[in-house]
Parts: sequence; C-alpha cells; structure tokens
Amino acid sequence: MEELTKNKQYRIIKVELPAGTNMSRHFATSDAFIMVESGNALLIYKGETFELCAGSNQCIATHEEHILKVVEDFKALIVMGSDAVITYSAL
Repeated sequence: MEELTKNKQYRIIKVELPAGTNMSRHFATSDAFIMVESGNALLIYKGETFELCAGSNQCIATHEEHILKVVEDFKALIVMGSDAVITYSAL
C-alpha cells in the first residue's frame, strides 16, 4: 500500500496486490471507500461476500472487520479519513 496524498480531511492510498494474496481480517478507524481500477477480489464483510472488479466500488464503515481475497492481480484506490489507522485483528 502506498499513500498518494493526504490533507486535513482525507488520504488516498493505492493498493496493488497479486493474485492469490489474502489480506487477513482487519478494520480502519474511519469509513473507507474502495474504488477498483483493475483485477478481481472477494471482499468478505458483514457476513456477506462482495465481488470487487474493475469499475466497482464499496464503502466499508468505521471499525467493521473485513477480509480481502485477491482472485486476479488487483489495483484499487482507498479514500479514508486523514488520521485513519488500519488495524489487523488477532486470530
């Protein structure tokens, strides 16, 4: 993950993950808005599975744990609060 820009209200993070990557259960301390540029992934969130593909987007609420499973090389932008922290949950 790479932070592209940050100001007093928000920051934008670029995510590039290869196929087969699994991001373990985690949450952010602000709402996170995901905009998918390319690839395909499964977002497991609130007991449901959402397909993320090029052109799709998804909003994840503050402190909501979720998992990301990358099916096809994946690129996305994430917009979140400027002071937001991503925390990985203990197993």
